[in-house]
Amino acid sequence: MEPLRQLDGRLTLAILPYLIQVIAWLNGKVAAPPEKVPLMVPRHFRKFVADEQRAEQRRRSQPLFHQYLWLREHPPP
Repeated sequence: MEPLRQLDGRLTLAILPYLIQVIAWLNGKVAAPPEKVPLMVPRHFRKFVADEQRAEQRRRSQPLFHQYLWLREHPPP
């Protein structure tokens, strides 16, 4: 997080709809982040979204084997 005095209010307002869509995606309310990315989005935020997309694909492709092992060792009451 940047200190409040270093935040660029105009940039934040320009990319606010995109940020709202990404937050909704991370909360599970939307199937995917918006496809159209504004040019002004900082590089580190684009990398964060790309990393989350890769992690989501990995979670879909790999079975929940570790969760199965945990349930087998600790059955619900």
